[in-house]
Amino acid sequence: MTTSSGLRLGVIGAGTIAEFHVAAARRTAGRANVVAVCDVRAEAAEKLAAEAGARAFTDHQAMIDAGGLDAVVITVPHALHAPITLDAAAAGLHVLLEKPIATTREDAIRLIDACRAAGVVFAVGHVLRFVPTLRAAAAYLASGEIGGVVVASERRTADYADPARPRWFLDAGMAGGGIVLNVGTHSIDKLQMLVGSPIVEVTAHTAAPEGGSVETEAVALARHADGTRSTISVTGTGLPFTDEAEIVCGEGAVRISRGEGVWSFRRGAASQVAAPEPGEMAAAFAAQLADFARACAEGSTPEVTPEYALSVLDVALAVYESSRQGSTVTVKGHL
Repeated sequence: MTTSSGLRLGVIGAGTIAEFHVAAARRTAGRANVVAVCDVRAEAAEKLAAEAGARAFTDHQAMIDAGGLDAVVITVPHALHAPITLDAAAAGLHVLLEKPIATTREDAIRLIDACRAAGVVFAVGHVLRFVPTLRAAAAYLASGEIGGVVVASERRTADYADPARPRWFLDAGMAGGGIVLNVGTHSIDKLQMLVGSPIVEVTAHTAAPEGGSVETEAVALARHADGTRSTISVTGTGLPFTDEAEIVCGEGAVRISRGEGVWSFRRGAASQVAAPEPGEMAAAFAAQLADFARACAEGSTPEVTPEYALSVLDVALAVYESSRQGSTVTVKGHL
């Protein structure tokens, strides 16, 4: 339930992504307000709480028990998604959970069932769904102006061993995986959004550095439900940052990149569909939180449902299974 003063939020986890959520709350015109921040690191909790004008906690259950909340935003290491979401649902709090929904399919289904039984809104933070240029690209492709999608590719590179990255990302037990579960889930979501069809089959390969416990490289060939083929390439070693997708259609093609926006290529001519906007990610987090607040106020469905988030996790897990088996794997939700 939302009070007249807006959705009262508790943020669990006070890292970089939590800072985006706190900033997003400031942009919702009072529809959502951060009133509590929790992190096991007292200094981090207190710093972010001070910025938000909120109470600080070092134990999420203590924060929940203190009352005064309508919902929580959970931005903790992946392995902690399930227990904290279950605690929030048991207390009748709505949940906005950072992706991935969980590290196992079984846990994801437990969370979906628990939130449904508690009657709380459960949204998962696949924030790319709210990026203005990506929304423009998806709308342009769905219009059919350059025909149906034929093939698609998605490529992301990052320095996965960046010292600024929290060390739990490199801990298989806490992260549940490496670049596939962290960065690759963005790529999976983006392809499903742009192609307009879920991925149902993958043939994949992953690689970890010598002595590493999680993979930093992955490639996959995917088949979508509508027959479209796409490729995913995510790499975490050595290359400069890249975030680019190319969608080839029957009468032209579209390129989407973080730095250049959305371009359409047709009959030898190029035209810009959408220009990159300053602060796109900040705008996307604000739009995501506004959608969550709307769903909580109305008791309705958020744009990114947990069932959809499960479909993304299923593809990521199929990538791992295909790499282990050395063969093509059907995505679990489409068996």
